[in-house]
Amino acid sequence: MSPKNKAEKRKAKLKARKQQIAFNEQSLSARLSCALEELCEPIMPEYIDDSNGPDLVGRRIVWRMGQIAWNIVVTGRRESVSEAFQHTQLNAEQQETVRNEIIGLIKRKISDFPTQRTAIRDFSVLLVSGVPRVKVRPGDTFPKIPFPEFSEPESEPKAVSDVTPDVVRALRKRLKLTQVQFGEIFGMTSKKVSAWEHGKAEPTEEQKQKIQSLLKENNEQERETC
Repeated sequence: MSPKNKAEKRKAKLKARKQQIAFNEQSLSARLSCALEELCEPIMPEYIDDSNGPDLVGRRIVWRMGQIAWNIVVTGRRESVSEAFQHTQLNAEQQETVRNEIIGLIKRKISDFPTQRTAIRDFSVLLVSGVPRVKVRPGDTFPKIPFPEFSEPESEPKAVSDVTPDVVRALRKRLKLTQVQFGEIFGMTSKKVSAWEHGKAEPTEEQKQKIQSLLKENNEQERETC
């Protein structure tokens, strides 16, 4: 074989190898993208509002929490939870809400995606035929490690005079109720509950008193079981 033919053969092999690597990366990206969407699906309705079109900001927030949870399980870096609050204006109560969401996503990652060991480097939010989708950029693949434990109890919602959206959301989660079930307590729809939790509507004084009563009862029950 002539030197020219050998060079062309090496060039063809190199090109084929690069194409295979690119294909593998695309395939891995697609699998991770689907997994991240599935991981975050249960909490997505609580953070998005599509009334004025696809809420890309809300989805980005949820997928960011999912990315953090995913990478904690894959890498074992628990400090990533604290890093999530850097450069944000979240108050302590909001940070605790997000932290509990991330812990819930961690548990879901462990149970539903135990064998996927590739980290999520970053992601982008796209509109595909008008439908919001996430596109993941894969990071490094890690060996199997013991799953991180997050056994700390969720912070106890406090009965405060000002019933904020975070207080409503924390109470509902503490009671382990869906928005539909929580709304039934007050004789209203899940959309109204969602509006409360997103600060788009405010409970009446009578409803605030009932929320405070539920908070107090829940706090007392928690103390009795300790």
